[in-house]
Amino acid sequence: MNDKFNVRLSWAFYDWANSAWSAIIITFIFSRYFVDVLSPNVDQGTLFWTWTIGLSSLLAAILSPIVGSISDQSQKSKIWLISTTIIYALIALSLWFAEPNLINLFIIIILIFIGNLSYEISQIFYNGQLKLITNKQNFARISGLAWGLGYAGTVIIFIIYYGLFFLPADPIIDLDLDSYENIRISFLITGFWILLFALPLFITFKDPITDKLEAKNTFSESFKQIKITFNEIQKYKNLVWFLIARLFYMDGINAIFAVAAIYATVVFGMSTTDIIMLGIGTNIAAGIGSWVFSFIENRIGSKNTIVFSLISIFLISFIILFIDQKNLFIVLAIILSSFFGPVQSASRVYFAKSIPENKKFEFFGFYSFSGKVTSFVGPVLYGTIAFIFSSPQLGLASLLVLFAIGLLLILKVDNDKIKKLNFFTNLDF
Repeated sequence: MNDKFNVRLSWAFYDWANSAWSAIIITFIFSRYFVDVLSPNVDQGTLFWTWTIGLSSLLAAILSPIVGSISDQSQKSKIWLISTTIIYALIALSLWFAEPNLINLFIIIILIFIGNLSYEISQIFYNGQLKLITNKQNFARISGLAWGLGYAGTVIIFIIYYGLFFLPADPIIDLDLDSYENIRISFLITGFWILLFALPLFITFKDPITDKLEAKNTFSESFKQIKITFNEIQKYKNLVWFLIARLFYMDGINAIFAVAAIYATVVFGMSTTDIIMLGIGTNIAAGIGSWVFSFIENRIGSKNTIVFSLISIFLISFIILFIDQKNLFIVLAIILSSFFGPVQSASRVYFAKSIPENKKFEFFGFYSFSGKVTSFVGPVLYGTIAFIFSSPQLGLASLLVLFAIGLLLILKVDNDKIKKLNFFTNLDF
């Protein structure tokens, strides 16, 4: 294997590593544990959880242009990525101690806030590295591979956790069910998983050596650069429309990630086993969707991939509002998840195609900003509506408005150039 292959595969495998945080902690296991076990009641727990995720995402959005600017000036994305990854991995490990009645709920909220903030900021450096490891012709395939590996990694970690620690009557280590050790062990697995599989990228990736940018890694220089970037990005009117559109539809997607397990539990009475099975099924579907659409995207373009995915997400979510059968919900949720990976991967690729070469991390800071600046709206909107009306269905219905606005706005965006690639050649991997 050559060095280019190693770094590209390592970069893709970082999604395998970091997806454990979003799947185990944010979406499926800890969110439900927080609401069902740690909180005073389900309604208050849902409100606390959605506001914590929402506000941490908001702060990440505010910081993202600053962080991106600092990275571009210093050319040290690697050390930033390592630092932020270690933070949220250690917090995942610390959640082992989140035993009911033994730890203050406020402390847990603070830990989740910091962990999710670190996770979101890490994505700025990770996304920006895509332009450093490959060329435009292979953005879609490398990005799609990464999303696919992310979902595949989630499936594997679910299987390991469920097969070794949760399902067996006699797990490989003695676990106290009364203190929920059979659930809390998943948080330990998540932390070690992140650290282990992020390591290859930390070893293989090297920041470019360049004299084009001065390494003035200061906040004052970053703020000056941000002002310049705000003025510069306005020259790319099509890119501005894209970022605004993404702002809305990513609000909806992030909200679904934050409340999926809570919705399944409250509406359909799904058990922890049900949630784990749902997590496995949805992530398999999402991985397949990401991989398949990485090839389709080269044929139809990134914008058309986003449009098709958003239409599918809206229609399936609308149907879910009116069903009350658990099995039907599981089927629809699995189909729905197959479109999450494509819309996120295609968005990353469309943006990477459109930005100037010397503004990779700074513009990707704005990319993160556009996806997160109002990301608190989705979770907070769901949590607040569901709390006021005691109706998770109305909470979900409020998210459909975000998808509809995002879809209408993305239609204003220009189609990206489509490069016909042979299925078996030009992989440049």
